Amino acid sequence: MLVKTVHFVPPSLAVVLAAALFMPDAKLAATGAASTAKPAVYVSDFDLDVVPANADRNTSTATSPPTPQAAAKQAEEARKQASRLVDRMAANLVLALQKAGYTAVRLRPGDARPDHGLRIRGLFAEVDAQNHWRRAVIRGGSDSGKIQMLVTVANLTKPDQALYEIAHLPDNENRPGAVITLSPYVPLAKFDLEKDAPEEAFQKTAARIVSDLTALLNVNPAAVSQ
Repeated sequence: MLVKTVHFVPPSLAVVLAAALFMPDAKLAATGAASTAKPAVYVSDFDLDVVPANADRNTSTATSPPTPQAAAKQAEEARKQASRLVDRMAANLVLALQKAGYTAVRLRPGDARPDHGLRIRGLFAEVDAQNHWRRAVIRGGSDSGKIQMLVTVANLTKPDQALYEIAHLPDNENRPGAVITLSPYVPLAKFDLEKDAPEEAFQKTAARIVSDLTALLNVNPAAVSQ
């Protein structure tokens, strides 16, 4: 079943953190003292799709399909643009965490998963005309338009859970911008962004994420095993 609403995506990351990090016996302590020892935080690259050079193209339009050389150039520009988006988000999150006093490390694809601390992960997504969630896709170096960044924070002492699944639809598997179903078991916070957003937008989003994380841990430092 496709997810057509976002009712389970809370407006604040604080709600996500409370659901994702609290231990079963952890309780909010309104008068508890803030912990001075902050956990290590690992930032994973967010998922983002790119249209490959050999992607099927609509030949029914008035314009001729691009030559193989032009298609390859467009695909390379799209790859670079997608890499910039992923790098900007990861780099700004690591920097914001470090400024807030955390030990922050970027986890690139293939890096070993730590077993202690926190991990920030997520994906870039889009909502299509039928109100279906799709993995966001970059089609060129100058691609623009609104995308959503779905973010969660996981306690690394707990097993990983998938953020989404590829919807079982014809021709939907292994394609850029595939329709997805978001997991009902992983709380996700949503942040609006533009594909061509300036650096300042990434800085502000990263600062919001870190501010919510710090606020929750100050209220309940027992939420995370050190």
